[in-house]
Order: sequence, then C-alpha cells, then structure tokens
Amino acid sequence: MNAQQKKKHSLISGILSIVLGLLNPFVGLFLGIVGLVLAISLQKESELDYKKERTLNIVGIVVSVLHFILGVILFIR
Repeated sequence: MNAQQKKKHSLISGILSIVLGLLNPFVGLFLGIVGLVLAISLQKESELDYKKERTLNIVGIVVSVLHFILGVILFIR
C-alpha cells in the first residue's frame, strides 16, 4: 500500500469519530484514539504531514468526551 492509501484510513477514522461521537460517545472515543495512534505511527514511518488527520481525530475525541460528560450531568439531574 502506498502512503496516500494509508493516509485515507486515518482520515476516515477521524471523520467517523466525530459523527459517531455525537451518537455514541464510546464508539467515537474508540475510533478517535485508534485514528490518532494510526496517524502518529504513519507520520513517523513515512515522514509525511498528517496534521489534518490528527486534528480530526482529536476533535472526535473531544466531541465524544463532551458528549459523555453532558450525558452524565443530565442523568444525575
């Protein structure tokens, strides 16, 4: 597989982590972490810039965590 095909997996994982983080925070968090680890490891391996992929995965993690916290707060009230 070439570098562009490998880059696509991390990008798709980041997009899915944002979308699924709004629906189910656990799935979004899992995909965000997997995509972030994948982007970081591929960046070290290929020396390409994975800034967009890392940003999308971090946003997905943040959305998932905020959704989880909001759900806990609303459940307690």
